[in-house]
Amino acid sequence: MHYQNSRKHTPLGMSIGAGLGVGLVGALALALRFGWRRSFSRTQIPDSISPAVFATRVLNTSSGEIVYHTAGKSGESPLVFLHGVFPGASSFEWSKVYPAFAPQHHVLVPDLIGFGESQRPNPAITAMAHVHALAQFLDTTTGGHPVTLIASGLTANIALLLAAYHPTKVSRLLLWRPLLTVRTMPSLLFPRRLTWFSSLARIAYRRYFSTEATIKEWLLNSGFSEEDPRLLEATHVLTSTAQQYGSEHAFLAQSTPRFWQNIRLSPIEAPVMLLSHQESDFFTEQTLLDVSPFVSRFTITEVKTTSFLAPLTEPSLMIRTIANSF
Repeated sequence: MHYQNSRKHTPLGMSIGAGLGVGLVGALALALRFGWRRSFSRTQIPDSISPAVFATRVLNTSSGEIVYHTAGKSGESPLVFLHGVFPGASSFEWSKVYPAFAPQHHVLVPDLIGFGESQRPNPAITAMAHVHALAQFLDTTTGGHPVTLIASGLTANIALLLAAYHPTKVSRLLLWRPLLTVRTMPSLLFPRRLTWFSSLARIAYRRYFSTEATIKEWLLNSGFSEEDPRLLEATHVLTSTAQQYGSEHAFLAQSTPRFWQNIRLSPIEAPVMLLSHQESDFFTEQTLLDVSPFVSRFTITEVKTTSFLAPLTEPSLMIRTIANSF
């Protein structure tokens, strides 16, 4: 067992809602004043959600439809990229990174159920339902070859569960700034009291968290700069995805402690690499104590960036980091 980072954890620093919490009181005031008057758009999700050279396909699972992007030779060292949890989350998060691996690998990039272009059921499916759906996805798409899972944020928990319950399907895991919920729930976007009132949370999501202004502010607080020519594209894609019909259900569900409180992690055979970012101070002794009973082989690698969204803001750096892990 090897690790290199022992900085203290600042919850706000690693929260999925970094920068989104500002203005929550104002959002609630607007919600109470205007209620459900504003409806979501049904505009098409931009084609730039995925590179044009990747095929887009749909797979039916027992938990719902998964839309995914794929390229490369089938069966050649499959890589599966899983996006995190935030308003407008989708496979777009990794879209500047995964094309680099298609010449040598079979690359698979799904939108998790409830996000992106995949089915958005209400109520949202459970964590274990996500695991079962991804297991079916792998059965159909990989030809039985074990995969390398690359996941970010809260979705790192889904990746760990998949590796624990389906060990023959996963050869190793790379977890980008994971928000692990093995024992404790990290500080999330919504105060816990707000999640007690589902209707109010949905109004706040529609009137504040899914708006272009809020998403742009979050992107700026997560690593983008005003001068970055990619900021406009990222704002457009995330806003379009966040405002799709039913997009709030999975995000709101996974932003609550109760979504994660009943999951049980079993020992994991596959090696795990935890990827932190500079000044993240996420990897505390407690985090290591949480994960070490379940993972016998893991390493921690610091990625030289302060951006939460390095797959979008510094894709070449993330490509090198992932390539060097092989």
